[in-house]
Amino acid sequence: MRKKRSRIEIIMDVLEALARHGDEPASRVAMRANLAYDRLSKILEDLASRGLVERVNDGDRVVYRLTERGYALLNELRRLRRLLRDFGLDLI
Repeated sequence: MRKKRSRIEIIMDVLEALARHGDEPASRVAMRANLAYDRLSKILEDLASRGLVERVNDGDRVVYRLTERGYALLNELRRLRRLLRDFGLDLI
């Protein structure tokens, strides 16, 4: 049985989803990150307020996009995850 994901794991899953698939509506990001839509909405708001994602009007829909700052954070989190695994610590 898998333990609950930490907040950092959830954020990383959201950033990964946006990095892999580009501009997407929140519902699609929620599906890819395996999160309830209402929980994802709060996380996206928080990430947007920190300049990590941006909300973009795309015609009649709203999509989310990873910013340069978001890509930088994701790369650092990936690096940290590799480092922790090398030391036998699967924290992220």
